[in-house]
Amino acid sequence: MVYEANSTDEPTKHAKNKDKNEKRKSPLRIITSFMPILQWLPNYKWKEYFHGDLIAGLTVGIMHVPQGMAYASLAGVPPVYGMYSSFFASTVYMFFGTAMHISIGVFAVASLMVGACKLRMLPDHDDISGNSTSILGEGVGVMEFTSALTLVVGVVQIIFGVLRLGFLTTYLSDPLVSGFTTGSAAHVMVSQLNKVLGVKLPRHEGMGMLVRMVRDLILSIGSANITAVIISVAGILFLDLGRTYINPRVKRFSPVPPPLELILVIIGVILSVTLDLHERYHIAIVNTIPRGFPMPAVPNTSLVPHLITDGIAIAVICYMFVMSMGKLFAKKHKYKTDATQEFYAVGIMSIASSFFPVYPVGASLSRSSVCEMSGANTQLYTIFSSTLLLTVILVLGPFLEPLPMCILACIVIVSLKSLFLQVKELPRYWRISKYDFAIWLVACLTTIFMDVTKGLIISIVFALLTIVLREQWPKFTATHVDEIPPQHVPEGVSVLKFESPLHFANVTLFIDKISDLIASSNAEDFSSPPDCELGPVPKDIASSPQKPGLTNSNVPALLSGKAIIVDCSAMAYVDSMGLDALKEV
Repeated sequence: MVYEANSTDEPTKHAKNKDKNEKRKSPLRIITSFMPILQWLPNYKWKEYFHGDLIAGLTVGIMHVPQGMAYASLAGVPPVYGMYSSFFASTVYMFFGTAMHISIGVFAVASLMVGACKLRMLPDHDDISGNSTSILGEGVGVMEFTSALTLVVGVVQIIFGVLRLGFLTTYLSDPLVSGFTTGSAAHVMVSQLNKVLGVKLPRHEGMGMLVRMVRDLILSIGSANITAVIISVAGILFLDLGRTYINPRVKRFSPVPPPLELILVIIGVILSVTLDLHERYHIAIVNTIPRGFPMPAVPNTSLVPHLITDGIAIAVICYMFVMSMGKLFAKKHKYKTDATQEFYAVGIMSIASSFFPVYPVGASLSRSSVCEMSGANTQLYTIFSSTLLLTVILVLGPFLEPLPMCILACIVIVSLKSLFLQVKELPRYWRISKYDFAIWLVACLTTIFMDVTKGLIISIVFALLTIVLREQWPKFTATHVDEIPPQHVPEGVSVLKFESPLHFANVTLFIDKISDLIASSNAEDFSSPPDCELGPVPKDIASSPQKPGLTNSNVPALLSGKAIIVDCSAMAYVDSMGLDALKEV
């Protein structure tokens, strides 16, 4: 007996000691877990990985330049801010991120949300209709605003990481994200059409802002700058046809797509200088791009209370894009991303960047896809993309000053094509789940007819509401097996499947459905209630031999010799009221 006691206790002690040792991590292990680069860089396979990371880095760096300038104009900040944002954020993320194939930097949805926040908090007297009083007070500049907003976003993301709230992104379902980004794409496109037309229009905010902007665009068509329209149409056709017809052909010979956006920027600069588009044709251009970096400055923390709501929304969106793209490529290349560590990574990169004139960023869909296709293996590719971006900032920036703004608008508009094509998902959502279909519509329409932040909040609330609705009014499947031979299943048996946990919120519905099904057995032909879905005969019933529990003697006959089997396989749990309901039935 003593030997048995000792043999039982020893493994328990060893297990407890092992757990304690695992909890007591060494300082070095804590640091390496917090900075994943210290884990993968020592094991970097230089011969196998370096070439792919080099090509991907240069390719992504080339894309950073035009996209940084284009999305900065969407955010309502100087074009160089976009390049600053992409440079600092991507460089910091390389040390802390766990996603190896995503491209960190500016992207359309975050830029739009920053622009909407700036419009409300720091309106430009020449650019906004109605009340132009600054909520942040007089004397607050764009740099102070964007730096403070980036700081808020970073702090929120760090707090979410400390609280381990990465699981919350599971409530941002695919239909919600698809509908929200489609609605956001509508805002982005409309906000760029004034540059395409070459006109200056007032900006609007609040409910119906998009409708009012479209109205202003229609009324301004008569005063459009024909030269700007021609350049814009040519630019859009160049990018779209190039992506549709040229890229697939190039892909046969090289994984690196041609830098169409950079080519368009170069052509735009050459035309602008050669034809003097700004002076002769009144084409708006980028104008001054300072060479080098400004001195770092501590963000204005007095602005933080005004930016908390927008900061939380932008923090969630930026993290969502990083995590969704990261998981997509991690699954493809068979490695794992850490949801909590990603909160730390994006939070640290935002806080570190906030000392410079930047705005919040995340993962870009287009650049991440190109990065992965170009052969990136690790985040080491960021060194090469950041070096190229740094060269432009330090040396080549002034050469981009003559670039027409309508060229940047073309880059933004063409990048939205994939977002608008998400409408094709609607028929699939309708077939699979009416709830998913409704979530998509609500997310898209509320984002279009309200602003982006309110659209996101309403979409999340509605998605959570559908979870309650699915639980309270679950799907029923009534299956008849009268045609199955009696040696397999007793004659006249019907199976009712309740596809939900059985709890206090739906026990009444469960009892009512059973009662309706029993009452319907009075008819000569056994028929299910009209709101039950008729499904195929379960394979385990149709093909298996008769089981002892399914005999005419022990299955209670109901009224005219019919019987019902309640399939409880989908009941993940049953509470006390659900148990009482089963007893009652």
